[in-house]
Amino acid sequence: MKKIFPLTMMAAALVLIAASVLLGEARVALLLFIPVIYGGGVLLALGILLFLAGFLLLFFIPFYEQDTRVEKSYGGVVFIGPIPIVFGSDTDITRNMLYLGLVLAIILLLVYLFWFF
Repeated sequence: MKKIFPLTMMAAALVLIAASVLLGEARVALLLFIPVIYGGGVLLALGILLFLAGFLLLFFIPFYEQDTRVEKSYGGVVFIGPIPIVFGSDTDITRNMLYLGLVLAIILLLVYLFWFF
């Protein structure tokens, strides 16, 4: 099962919840900084159920997928001040991260020069 199906369910649920708010079946409030949706209506109930079902499907998909081992490579760039520190699992990824770090360092230098001078 692909991950697109539960994500589509969750997006459809958000559309249903937004429609229930726009039609006046539900209301939106802020509890401190957390948005809260409350009310009654078929669209709101269906939206909440669809969102929960999509979330549960998204959570349980890794347990049902077949285990296909694929060699993955990783890499990254960490900036300490203006100096990029690169890492990677193989030489190709490390080289690409080095190029990315140099490009980002040059862009940051140009932004700094044009912003403050």
